This record gives sequence, C-alpha cells and structure tokens, in this order.
Amino acid sequence: MSGSNKPIVTLQENASGFFDKISSKYSADMKCKVGCSKCCFTDISIFKVESERISDWFKVQSVEKQLELKTLWLTKNEQGACTFLYNNQCSIYEARPVICRTQGAPLFLASENVLDYCPLNFEQGDPPKEDWLNLERLNTMLSLAAKTTQLDERIRLKKFKIELLK
Repeated sequence: MSGSNKPIVTLQENASGFFDKISSKYSADMKCKVGCSKCCFTDISIFKVESERISDWFKVQSVEKQLELKTLWLTKNEQGACTFLYNNQCSIYEARPVICRTQGAPLFLASENVLDYCPLNFEQGDPPKEDWLNLERLNTMLSLAAKTTQLDERIRLKKFKIELLK
C-alpha cells in the first residue's frame, strides 16, 4: 500500500468501525447482513484516492485471485447493480469505498435536518442521536483525505473497473 493512501485507509477503517458498532448495538433492528445488497443498486463515483486503495488491494491478491476477479468482472451483473456487485456480494468488499461502509447506518444530514438509513432498518423508530453519523462531516473528511493526497478527482466505478481489467 502506498503511503499516500494512509488517510483514506484510516477513514475507511473508522467508517467500518462505526458501522460495526451500530450493527452490533442494534442487531435486532438492522437487516444488513451478508447477502443483502439493497443499497448496492447504484452507479457511484469515488475519489481517485479510493480507486488507488482498491488498486492497491487488487495488486496484493494472488495471481489466481486476480484472474478469478477479472473473469467475474467480465461477466454481466444484475441490471442497475453496482459494477462490483455479483450474486448479491461485493467483489471488492475489503477495499470498498467509504460510502459503501456506512450504508444502512443512521446518516444525519445536518444542513437539511434529515436522518436517513435503509428502510429495512430501525422499523421501530429512529435510534438515539448519539448513534447517528454526521454525513457532511464524513464527506468533509473524505474530501480532505483526497485533497491531501492530490487524488481528489472523481471517477465512476464502472469506468474504474474497466481500468482494472486492462
């Protein structure tokens, strides 16, 4: 892993840690489990710093694993699904972007005073405010991580996958 990716790796780990804490605390209220991919039907763009993180992850996979992934990525996936989603599972899960690490958790948009989370979760009502993730703060930190690495241009995941396949 290149040293320039350290800020993004730390941010990704923190985002995953937040999600894991919420998922554990509210296990009865959250439907997010392996095989659930309801939030993965989208075409997102990510900062180049996150695509570099995925590239670094891909490069350290065994030759066999790289070939397996490339073969998978050449197959058609479900209409509207994230370009890396196959059989309801993320093929880049270990290196997935920050946005993917927080989906399903309670995300608060302070500027709009809106709390959002997967409609399958928290059916009994909103979790307490101390368990909400301030999405604008997270996005600011993500933007700063991208700017400090000078990898702050954005790339669509579909286009990025094509680059990985070269």
